[in-house]
Amino acid sequence: MKKLLSLLTIITLASQANAQLISWFTWESNPVTKAVAGANGLSVSSYATVGTGGKNGKGLSPGPGSNDINLVLDGANFNVPALDIQLDFRREESQASFLNRGSYFNFGMSGGNLSANFLLTSGSSYTSINSGNVYTIPDDHSFHTYHFRYDNNSGIAKIWVDGTLVYTYTGVAGVPLYWSGAGNVIIGKDTDATGRNLAVFDNMILQVQANALLPVKMLSFSADTKNNFAQLYFTSTEEFSVAAYSIERSPNGINFQTIGSVAARGNYNSINAYQYTDSNYTGGLAYYRIKMLNADGTYTYSALATVNKTVIANAVVSVYPNPASRYAMVKFNNAKAGQYHYTVSTLGGQVLVAATVQLKEGNNLLNIDLSAINVKGALTIYINNAQQNSGASFTIIKN
Repeated sequence: MKKLLSLLTIITLASQANAQLISWFTWESNPVTKAVAGANGLSVSSYATVGTGGKNGKGLSPGPGSNDINLVLDGANFNVPALDIQLDFRREESQASFLNRGSYFNFGMSGGNLSANFLLTSGSSYTSINSGNVYTIPDDHSFHTYHFRYDNNSGIAKIWVDGTLVYTYTGVAGVPLYWSGAGNVIIGKDTDATGRNLAVFDNMILQVQANALLPVKMLSFSADTKNNFAQLYFTSTEEFSVAAYSIERSPNGINFQTIGSVAARGNYNSINAYQYTDSNYTGGLAYYRIKMLNADGTYTYSALATVNKTVIANAVVSVYPNPASRYAMVKFNNAKAGQYHYTVSTLGGQVLVAATVQLKEGNNLLNIDLSAINVKGALTIYINNAQQNSGASFTIIKN
């Protein structure tokens, strides 16, 4: 029967094409930390063992004495926007947590009643959701199937018992679970079966809810020149399915080649800041983009960022950020002091900003205010040395 159940479970998992398995336990043999598929447990009570009397064979038992199971799973695997938990449980006590992550999440039994508590993001803070007592778990020493699901796409959480819906929470679509600062996950916290050495858990499936695999959000991407190299900066959030960031460079914005990669940190609810140094940049105009590689082999691209370092008379000049919104920074490294004139114009030649500045010897940083310019798209910044009549053009994109 257990093999038949396992086959049916595999079919069920396969039918949820967009779901991603975290861990699946059937507890047919020791050690109980060993998963049938997905991530194994990190640790467990020294008394916990595979016990007889499972739903269809064996299952997870607290072992002899009154010791909680406390099967610990790596919390990093649970930093996900949506969660689906299904298990078979037999009541032998009044208190038993099925899945617990401290104050961030709990699904289980308290005082003989079924409930769920979870946190949802709300900007930089969170909202706490408490289902209250939704079902009285029968004290019949028989296995029943308990199922919790939160879908971040719809903002809906549901709880089923033996396939019957007993609770629905309807929230705001697109809001993910909140895990910032959360620790590891525990199966069987406060679960000791009142000293009975028999199986109380069986057939536990932990997975990311179908359709919850959202692309990583790229918050910013900019490039600059530093110490004669090109320096790339980018920030992201909602990193769940992304595995790595591939860095690509092009001389013309059309033909790109991969020059390096950065591993993703996998933090979903926080902002991740990255840097990459292109030590092979030799000057002139270069285009960069980030290829976001997902664990399933798919990928998406960021917007383009550029660097453009050139020489105007006695100065090495570069312009950033690109794209720009409120301002453009022009970095000068002057061999000697001099007067420079600059203009910002459309590609059609309409001058939008014009000014003359006196720059000292050494490093100078010029801030060109773009906030009053209503034109969006490609703009040309032309800079020339007034004394030596030497100049260069830089193209930027204004958002």
